[in-house]
Amino acid sequence: MASIDTQERQVAVPSSPRVAPKPPLSLMGKMSHYARVFYDYRIANKPRVDYMPEDILLEVTNVCNFKCAFCVQSLANHHDIVPKTYLVPEQASILLRRLREGGVRTNVIHWTHDGEPFMNKRFHEICRVGVEHGFTHMYFATNGMLCTPDRLSTLPSEDCRYTFIIDFCHNKELFEEIRGTRESWPVIKKNIETILTDERFSHISLEVKDISSFSQKDPKVVEENFANLRSLLPASPRLKLFTKTFHNGTGFLPKKGTKAGGKYFLCPYPWTSLSITSNGDVVACCRDLQHKTVLGNLFTQSLPEIWNGAAMQNMRQKLLDEEPEEIEACKGCDMPYDTEKFSIRNVVRTIRGRLQIF
Repeated sequence: MASIDTQERQVAVPSSPRVAPKPPLSLMGKMSHYARVFYDYRIANKPRVDYMPEDILLEVTNVCNFKCAFCVQSLANHHDIVPKTYLVPEQASILLRRLREGGVRTNVIHWTHDGEPFMNKRFHEICRVGVEHGFTHMYFATNGMLCTPDRLSTLPSEDCRYTFIIDFCHNKELFEEIRGTRESWPVIKKNIETILTDERFSHISLEVKDISSFSQKDPKVVEENFANLRSLLPASPRLKLFTKTFHNGTGFLPKKGTKAGGKYFLCPYPWTSLSITSNGDVVACCRDLQHKTVLGNLFTQSLPEIWNGAAMQNMRQKLLDEEPEEIEACKGCDMPYDTEKFSIRNVVRTIRGRLQIF
C-alpha cells in the first residue's frame, strides 16, 4: 500500500479556493434537468449536450482489501494495468471545485469507482471537503469490512448523511468464497448491525444487496436466499434490501446478451454520469475500472472541456450509431443488450436511488 507521501507526489496540488456552491436543485429542478437529459439522449440523439452532469462518481482510491470473484480486483495484474492511487483532501478539493465551477449543483456524491473507499486512511477528511463544497449526501459502495464504530465516528455527521451500498448474503461459506476474506462475514454482519442499531450512526442508511444470485440462478432459491438475508439483519427504516443483478463489467464477466442476440438499448451513462478516478481521469463509465477509455483529466481540464470534448462526443456518437464495439471500454459490455437493465423496475430504482430525483 502506497504511503500518503507517495500519493501526494503523484499529482501536483495547486492552490484551490473553495467555490460557494449554488443551492441544490429542487424536485422540480431535478425533473427539469432529467427531462433535458432524456430529450438529448433518447429523442434528439445529441452527441453534444446542453447541460452538465448531476450524477457524479469520484473514486478516492483504486485499492481494495477484497478480491471478489466478480471484480477486476481479483486479477493478479490489475495494478500493473492501473497503478495504485490514493486521493488526498487537497486533490479532492480541486476536483470538487472544478465540478462546481462547471455548473454541477447536486448535493449527492458517489465516492465509488474502483477500490474500497475506507482503504484511504484520509477518507474522513475527504468527506469533510465534500461537505464544504455542498455535497451533503454521500452515497457509495463499500464492502463493509472497515465500517467499524471507531472508523465511522471519524466521518463528519453534522449537516450531512450517508448511504452505504454493501454486498452481502446469509451464507457465510458462499460469501467468503466469492467476495470476502476468511472470517470477514461475521465482521461485516456485526458492522451492519451496529450501524442499524446504534443511534450514533442514525445519519447512515444502508442498501444491502444479496450476492447469492452470483452462483444460483433458480428464481425460487434466489428468493429463499433473499428471505434468509432479510431475517438475518435487524429490521430498520434505514435498511433497504435488494437482490444483486450481475452485469458484465467491461468484459470481465460472462455476457448477459450479445449484439446478435436481441434488441439494442442506448447506454445512458455518457449522457447522465461522470466517472472520475483517483488520478483525475474521467473514464467512460462506472464499469471502466481499467481506464480503457479516458475522456480527459479533471486536474488539468475544466468540466465543460471534458463533458462536451471531442472524446466524449465521439463516444456518444459511436453508441448512437450502435457501434459500442468501437469503444475500448464498451467492447465486452452487455448493457446495450441487457433487457433487465432497462426494465421499468430497474429504471425506477435508479431514479429513486442512485440519481436521488425523489
